[in-house]
Amino acid sequence: MNNILLKYMENRFQPKIIDPKKGFFGEGPVITISRECGCTAINVANMMAEKLTAKTGNRWTCITKEILEYSAKELNLAPGKIEYVFNSMEKTTWDEILGAFSNKYYQSDRKIKKTIADVVRGFACRGNCIIIGRGGVVLTQGIQRSFHIKLQAPLEWRAAQLQEIYQSSMKDMLSYANEIDKKREILRNYFNKKPLLDTTFDVVYNAKNLSDEMIAEASINLIEMKGVLGKQIVMG
Repeated sequence: MNNILLKYMENRFQPKIIDPKKGFFGEGPVITISRECGCTAINVANMMAEKLTAKTGNRWTCITKEILEYSAKELNLAPGKIEYVFNSMEKTTWDEILGAFSNKYYQSDRKIKKTIADVVRGFACRGNCIIIGRGGVVLTQGIQRSFHIKLQAPLEWRAAQLQEIYQSSMKDMLSYANEIDKKREILRNYFNKKPLLDTTFDVVYNAKNLSDEMIAEASINLIEMKGVLGKQIVMG
């Protein structure tokens, strides 16, 4: 797999998967960004990673598709074989039976999701990373040095942003945004065991009214005040 970042992760994060029950609390620092479809998280994450690298002297990394690739590697499967999990699809009972008998590399839905959870926690515990989506906000709640961001905006505005990317009709983009939001919610709720509340996040931004730069800068200020990077400022 010719993915330079993935190879970097493999070298940096040995052993591959840690036991989240051992030393899970107090690790990090880690930042998670959840987003409604049409709110671009990667720009905010890249800005934050660059600023935090300069501020702390430690290299910060943005992680999203690497979770899929690394989880597949742990399971000895091609990434495409487990991608359906991120699309909130599940195998039927018949698929499970056929797969178990016909493929020596077969893995159940439960095993795949557990591996994904372990990989996310493994990256998070080792710190200096920004995890975009992938249930990160739920899976890293036990880490004290963590900060959780949610990007949201009115549906029509998000659909308009998607129109610029996909060159499709407003009707199609409204439908697409709703579909992706539901799929992301299903995955988060699976890991959380119940619907996720906005109070799970440290901060929720309206991406329509704030630029990526403003969100990145504001988040870093809050991260410092919360003590994620070091000494905490006690708020009155």
